[in-house]
Amino acid sequence: MAKTVALAIAHAVLFAAAFPGIGLWPVTFISVVPLVWLAINARSTRRAVLTVLVVQWAMWLWINQWLIAVTAMGYPLLGVYLSLYAALFVWIIRRISRHRELRAWPMTVVVPVVWVGIECLRGEFLFDGYPWFILAHPTIEWPILAQSADLFGTYFLSFLVAMVAGSVVDLARVHAGQWPARRLVVVGIVTLAVHGANLGYGLWRLGQADVAMPAPSLLVIQTNLDQDNKIAWEPQRQVEDVRTFIDQTRQAHNEVIANGKNVDLVIWPETMLPGFGLEPEAIRTLVEGGFFPGDLFSTALVELSGQLKTPMLVGSPAYVGLETVDDMPRWQAKYNSAYLIDGDPPYQRYDKVFLTPFGETMPYISNWPWLEDKMLAIGAEGMSFNLDASRAINRVTLRWTPRSDGPQASSLLKPQASLILATPICFEDTVARVCRKMIYSGRRKTADIFVNLSNDGWFTTFDAGRKQHAQIARFRCIENRVPMVRAVNTGLSLAINSTGAITRSVGEGRYGVGRRTGWLAAELQLDSRSTLYGAVGEVWSWACLAATMAFAGCTMISRRESPT
Repeated sequence: MAKTVALAIAHAVLFAAAFPGIGLWPVTFISVVPLVWLAINARSTRRAVLTVLVVQWAMWLWINQWLIAVTAMGYPLLGVYLSLYAALFVWIIRRISRHRELRAWPMTVVVPVVWVGIECLRGEFLFDGYPWFILAHPTIEWPILAQSADLFGTYFLSFLVAMVAGSVVDLARVHAGQWPARRLVVVGIVTLAVHGANLGYGLWRLGQADVAMPAPSLLVIQTNLDQDNKIAWEPQRQVEDVRTFIDQTRQAHNEVIANGKNVDLVIWPETMLPGFGLEPEAIRTLVEGGFFPGDLFSTALVELSGQLKTPMLVGSPAYVGLETVDDMPRWQAKYNSAYLIDGDPPYQRYDKVFLTPFGETMPYISNWPWLEDKMLAIGAEGMSFNLDASRAINRVTLRWTPRSDGPQASSLLKPQASLILATPICFEDTVARVCRKMIYSGRRKTADIFVNLSNDGWFTTFDAGRKQHAQIARFRCIENRVPMVRAVNTGLSLAINSTGAITRSVGEGRYGVGRRTGWLAAELQLDSRSTLYGAVGEVWSWACLAATMAFAGCTMISRRESPT
């Protein structure tokens, strides 16, 4: 029993240590080894599964500790839910290792297939997906390893990482007399060949310097609005905060211009413009009905954009169909949106298509509003889930005049010198399938730049969460070969190129500094390359999930050599 507990703890410690907070990213390659060895050698299946459940629960409570301030009730329940996946992994690996035919398979193959299959189940399907803490994420700290994400996505990198762990387990099995030594040579050669090819591919992709083209100069404003203020954002505080944001923007713009640089677009983070949005009918309803804020904020933003002679992309709620009913404002739909203030209204707008699970919606539960209200009252008092999800991805078009000092020929630049912006909001930049649809229409690349607007005030003082959010965003750039800027309330605001490398940040350090105001001016470069991932999507992870189900099914319908 002590050995089982020690192995479960070893996996939890190594796994947690690979992610931000500790950040020993190389240990991700061996973090799965103790869990596999536990699955193979525990005295009973029940003991193995229960031990893993308990230890994993403690691990998830540690790495998701920021949730205490958000939902004290949901925090431990999420830990229990996430622990089930490691327990499922142990259960499947144990059954395979004790099966008459399947136990001969090398863990170099079995472990990555099952691990990615279960990651896919967690990240893509159940409860709308929880694609955080994917085994591949820490490898972004050495970008040469991560370039093959443009082939089959981030889960493919998880496969490669888990493959190393499986090879270590096969070596241990040979040493313990559990597996024929002659097979180890083949396993070692295959593992080395695959990872050598991955490194070679990374070098090749990073060396393609001739694919870069000029892009607009973007000014990102990083605000620092506490999330508790955001939830209870009183009118007077709204006025004061918006005035602060405007002053901050004007000062940053002036500094950039004073340094001889251009600004083609100013960007504010998610929901930093309070009120009812910028729809003309909504503003008219507010003014005619005498409702706050009337046209106060809309007028201030339009005036600021005019004074700076620069378009602005701002995060704001959008109320559609707003009208006065019984002396109260009523609306048909409310979205979490990004407005492009450029030209005359109505302005181009992107509405969030993927609402954050348990942050903006309750998967399954939201189908019953009365049940959702009761759950919120118990687990997250003060929050309300009243947003609608858009049914379509609306990209926004930025009119842009390329600088005359650089090459102008580009298949991505439209005849009117315009750029298509994909604007994932907050959690959306962690959902690879959503970001892929923002960039690709079928197999055709139809957008040029990611502009991610986020509000990471939810993390309060837990900066490890901010850093992991930024880590995940870097993979979206590689998968789609598109640069990104992130405008994030409380940080971390970044400029990222199409190889996943951070080129600018707010403050010192690679990722910059959160929980402070600041700004960054970024001159990104477009990337003419399309990707296999953009064409085929998550076929690799789906195939691994199907294979995992087939493995589990085989162990249940055919005889095993010995009982569990």
